[in-house]
Amino acid sequence: MTDRSDDVVVPSAAEPAAPLSLRRVVSVPYVVPGPLASALGYAAACVVLATIATVAVGWGASRDFWGYVWTVIVAAFYAAGLGLFTLLPVALVLGWLLRRVPNQGIHLLAFFLVPLLLGWIIIGLTVHAVLVPLLMGTAIGVSMAAGRALIWGLVDS
Repeated sequence: MTDRSDDVVVPSAAEPAAPLSLRRVVSVPYVVPGPLASALGYAAACVVLATIATVAVGWGASRDFWGYVWTVIVAAFYAAGLGLFTLLPVALVLGWLLRRVPNQGIHLLAFFLVPLLLGWIIIGLTVHAVLVPLLMGTAIGVSMAAGRALIWGLVDS
């Protein structure tokens, strides 16, 4: 029997590290939506938010079905315009923060909870109320989660 404990050689600090091609590279799966998926999710979130707003606020504002459809279309354009400064940055930051989380269910939950809380806090502090901002934050969270759910299959992971 021989003692092999002295066969282990520890490299000195002066020696250069192994080249990149020899290092073991561990790949981390990224969950990244492409530009088409992002645009589709954004458009879907705007339409869902407009539909919720039309049902909640605009019910009875029109006399027929096509009047409601037109109200949803106009509200979707307003939501898309306001969303460029509010919804889209939050979605981009959330997507970037969650890019290393492969479970898309967590993405969906985050895309619901974060906008809900942000909307509730910001709108609530602006109008000094609790219930209506909570409902508005819920509508925003539902719309963002719906947009994220729509692109579930389009995300590269």
